[in-house]
Amino acid sequence: MAGIHNLFAAYGVGRSQVTLNIASSTYNYDVFANRGPNYVAGQTDIVVTVPSAVTVGSTSTGAYAMLVPSAFSPTDTVTIVNSGTIQGMGGAGGSGGPAGASPGNIAGASPGGGGASGGNAVFVNRPVTIQNNGTIAAGGGGGGGGGGAARSNTKGANASGGGGGGGGSGFNGGVAGGGGSPGGNPGGAGNSSSGGSGGGGGASSSNAGTANGGGGGTGGGRGAAGSSGGPGSSGGSTGVGSNGSGAGGGSPGAYIVGNSFVTWPATGTRFGSVA
Repeated sequence: MAGIHNLFAAYGVGRSQVTLNIASSTYNYDVFANRGPNYVAGQTDIVVTVPSAVTVGSTSTGAYAMLVPSAFSPTDTVTIVNSGTIQGMGGAGGSGGPAGASPGNIAGASPGGGGASGGNAVFVNRPVTIQNNGTIAAGGGGGGGGGGAARSNTKGANASGGGGGGGGSGFNGGVAGGGGSPGGNPGGAGNSSSGGSGGGGGASSSNAGTANGGGGGTGGGRGAAGSSGGPGSSGGSTGVGSNGSGAGGGSPGAYIVGNSFVTWPATGTRFGSVA
């Protein structure tokens, strides 16, 4: 009897056919949670379609854009046909380092903050077929913040904050890092196609010398790491300077987590790492 049941299953006899068409852009799509009322455990063939104009993204770098958990029965089948885009969220840009100084005294200029890692796109924890006719992309890493700079002598002082890092590419894009005080500029937010630009560092000069904050790093593009922020720099013939270091950019996410479970009839365009 078991052999007959398996033969029927192989030819779809008596099995439930479920098509899940994602008609508009959405976030954090759980295939099992959307399986619908026609699902019969162990007897269902599920096909998820993502049309060309649709993007499936994530609201957090800690959450997947699309996931296929192990909650399905082992004898169910799951196929994803992607003609659109499935993309993780971009990492946040690092903040620019602040700086402070007063005549005759240096408050040490601070380093920039590191860019955050980008999010993952697809998670699978059971056998899945993915026909990728479109794009699957990990979120890009955020750009690192620039270091602050300060310079002081007995007559005066200068202080300049570093620029904020740009957010990484994603859907949603990574948020920009704020500029360091004083004078540091914020970075730019990431978007679905590219990372945000890094903000420029503040600049000041007087008879105490110069203090220029480092520029923020650019956010990483689809599946790419963010750039490092630049160090602060100070100079002058007298007095004391303090320069904060630039921070590193964030790492990209993975376009697929659980690749050992996946059969790829078509690989399409993929950005990021594999886990």
